[in-house]
Amino acid sequence: MNKVYLYAGDFNSLIALIVELIKRRIIPGEIDSINRYEDKLFDEVIFLEVDEYRNRELLNKYLSKRVMGSIYYTFLSDNSNKEMIIYNFIKAALVYKNKVFGYRKLDCVNDVIRISRRVGGEAHKLKGFLRFKELKNSVLYGVINPTNNVIGILAYHFQKRLSNEYWIIKDENREIYALYDKRKVIYLNDEDIIKLNLELGEKEEMVEELWKTFFKTIAIKDRENKRCQMNFMPKKYWKNILEMEEEYEESNS
Repeated sequence: MNKVYLYAGDFNSLIALIVELIKRRIIPGEIDSINRYEDKLFDEVIFLEVDEYRNRELLNKYLSKRVMGSIYYTFLSDNSNKEMIIYNFIKAALVYKNKVFGYRKLDCVNDVIRISRRVGGEAHKLKGFLRFKELKNSVLYGVINPTNNVIGILAYHFQKRLSNEYWIIKDENREIYALYDKRKVIYLNDEDIIKLNLELGEKEEMVEELWKTFFKTIAIKDRENKRCQMNFMPKKYWKNILEMEEEYEESNS
């Protein structure tokens, strides 16, 4: 039987489960989220009772912020095997501490470095590509379609950068909203957000048209380099970038 250990789906519950597995010297066949797991014939599904707070504090005591940061970024990835990668990496990190990143002969170390860099890279791009629009209720509204679950990273960034504004960031792929009320960020789903007025204000519509006109005016046709453009601004982000909306629609028509 393949022993599958399930967790609640959030980062803290995963970390707590992994610490418990290591403490009990249990080698799991698989670790999966309760929301994502699909029952298989030869699986034995196991739920462990864990002290989430105590296990998280225990791990923070032994691992550095850099190690924990890389683990968190790996958790945010779309990698289907990320839980087992994190499990093996934590086991290695408890042995080698912060020097673990030098042990590239270990697959889990290479995986965490590669995946966390990919997640960090996507978040960094979206900090520059995200375009906010002003709604009729004066709330700023931006939409993203990221490969990885980076909405929390972006919310933390814009909480500092736009601290005096009300804003909402929507992850269309996951149907998650990050809402900032000038004090804190809260996360909502479609049902929670439906009561808000998400219509553009007249001022924003005018600014949009002016910006599109400006972008076309400064563009020099003879110097266009689509390949270079896509290196700096990947096509998957064009849908939600104001100045690229028309090109995105044309390329998908």
